[in-house]
Amino acid sequence: MRVGEHFCPGVFHAVQAKDGLLIRIRVPGGLIEPNQLRAVADLSHSFAGETIEITSRANLQLRAIRNQDLDQVIESISLAGLLPSPQHDRVRNIVTSPIAGLDTEELFDPRPLVHELDRQLRAEPAFANLHPKFSFAIHGGPRRFRRDLDDISLEAASFDDSPHFYLSIGGTSSGFVVKRANAVECILAAAKMCIELALESGAPVRAKAIATISGTLEHITGALSHLLMASPVEPPSPIVNEALIGIYPTAQGGDRRSIVPSVPLGRLTPGQARYLADAANEWEGDLRLAPWRGIVLGSIPKSAVNKIVDHLHTIGLSCEGRDGFQGIAACAGNNGCEASLADVRGDAASLARRLLGHAAPSGWTVNLSGCEKQCARRHGATAELVAGPLGYTLNIEGRRVASDCSREFALDVVAALHENLLSEVAAR
Repeated sequence: MRVGEHFCPGVFHAVQAKDGLLIRIRVPGGLIEPNQLRAVADLSHSFAGETIEITSRANLQLRAIRNQDLDQVIESISLAGLLPSPQHDRVRNIVTSPIAGLDTEELFDPRPLVHELDRQLRAEPAFANLHPKFSFAIHGGPRRFRRDLDDISLEAASFDDSPHFYLSIGGTSSGFVVKRANAVECILAAAKMCIELALESGAPVRAKAIATISGTLEHITGALSHLLMASPVEPPSPIVNEALIGIYPTAQGGDRRSIVPSVPLGRLTPGQARYLADAANEWEGDLRLAPWRGIVLGSIPKSAVNKIVDHLHTIGLSCEGRDGFQGIAACAGNNGCEASLADVRGDAASLARRLLGHAAPSGWTVNLSGCEKQCARRHGATAELVAGPLGYTLNIEGRRVASDCSREFALDVVAALHENLLSEVAAR
């Protein structure tokens, strides 16, 4: 039985949940092949409750798997090329922009570096010791789409004609840059030092934890000095963009577009996933999972866009941004988790129905959690609903406004807030 004892699931580390076994599938950079998504759709239909979940680090999750089906699920995932290294099953968090190579503002395409980093990670047994939440990020341009601080990140630099990256460790700028040719070597050397320092200090194997220990950042950059040069300019403050919804031009020219539908609560049905995979294959496009728990259908001929968008709408994936779900996130709720005290997914869907037909205000985010643990919590949400034994605790912009309130009251308040924010925008 491949059932892991740790909370963070993998494929070989299935976790028991209320609705069955839960597994998480690594998709480095969110760069998934159409046939891989179709294989996951088939598994979801046959063994995993007809649902595919997209995570905030652009991986995939299947749940409600029966113990007797787990071996067959693992074999199918492996045959799809989504389990290339069993010992690195949970060394999976390589983050890049979901429009890498498509972004018209991008300095250069980071996808080759993502693939090379993944290849070298899997080739080195020592990296299996990284924490399951350890995250690498490689950004090729100014736009990023997640607020979380990554353990080791590289940000494209524009100060020189030759490509460089700013290096950050544990969310703190190192003050150094690395040439593109040395980028993967640098990021792997830094990760290896994190493992060594964690063993010495007893800290978790997270750069975020290690960077808080006095002198460690200087120690790491000193050991990497042969790969680094002092940054001639201050790195820009990262600007986190809102989730994309709609149709966007691409860097490939005027005849190609990216289609970005809304994926309600980050969950795809097998039929939706199959259609996306088939459209990518038919029109020689590509697919990217997105950290807003969505998906990008990229590089589609302009002539095919309307046909695809119309069909996406009929299967519940609107590209208009008015389905009410934009910005709303919820944990598994009491259907999938023993700890949850409310049907937060059902309540999230009820809220979306109230907001249907209206665009989301800028920065609009709502997080519904089934208990105080607040799994998959997004920091800085406009509104937070946290279920307790007697009802919801409701926070607006980080300030508690109600405790132990009914779902109806909480949803009424959030819907009214949404309306007020839209009215403020209209009045400007």
